[in-house]
Amino acid sequence: MAGIGEEFFKRTIYSRTRPFSGFKPDQRAEPFKQYAASRKIKMDAPALPQGSLWQSLAKRRSRREFKREAITKDQLSLLIWACSGVTAKIPGFFLRTAPSAGALFPVEGYLVVNRVDGVEPGVYHWNILEQSLEEIRSGDFSKEIESAALGQDMCRRAAAVFIWSAVFSRSTFKYSDRGYRYIFADAGHICQNLYLACEDLGLGCCGIGAFFDDQVDSLLGLNSGDESTIYLAAVGKY
Repeated sequence: MAGIGEEFFKRTIYSRTRPFSGFKPDQRAEPFKQYAASRKIKMDAPALPQGSLWQSLAKRRSRREFKREAITKDQLSLLIWACSGVTAKIPGFFLRTAPSAGALFPVEGYLVVNRVDGVEPGVYHWNILEQSLEEIRSGDFSKEIESAALGQDMCRRAAAVFIWSAVFSRSTFKYSDRGYRYIFADAGHICQNLYLACEDLGLGCCGIGAFFDDQVDSLLGLNSGDESTIYLAAVGKY
């Protein structure tokens, strides 16, 4: 019998074969929460340092309109490293640019390359330890990833679409159902790194949570049980 974590994941899958509920206006929460505190401490707006991190944080936006232009192989390499580059090796662990609960790193990285100078269009897996792209499928899959992402044309127009999957057992063997929470937190850390790296390089990025899970899994050749797609991000010039 599936645990509550696995049941949650299965019940929130988007599929063309099963209808999903939409927005319920009466359930919208208030956008900002405030307390009627007896004492409030006013915080002045900070003077941001000149470092690129602070400027990237200030400028970070989700950008959906991309020019149909290529990015460079070097830019792609930097973005991949920002997501999951190895930064240190300690006994039993390879530490990375993004944190992971228990240093278990259940999130795998894939790419649909549409337009990258020096990299043929296709579907790739990122081999972290070898720092290499492993070709899964060759060819133009821009229309396929657009269709799988509920028809969002930014996936077709983007230079590349980053795809993250979860190998659930890497987390759940230790944390049981709680591991599902940690997996999604891990993916959020990774995608925020991508956002900030894109801003620093003058590129656009948009995280995508709306996609047909089985279609993306099929594109990557995943079985959807042991490993399944959890997050996408489109990247390109804007």
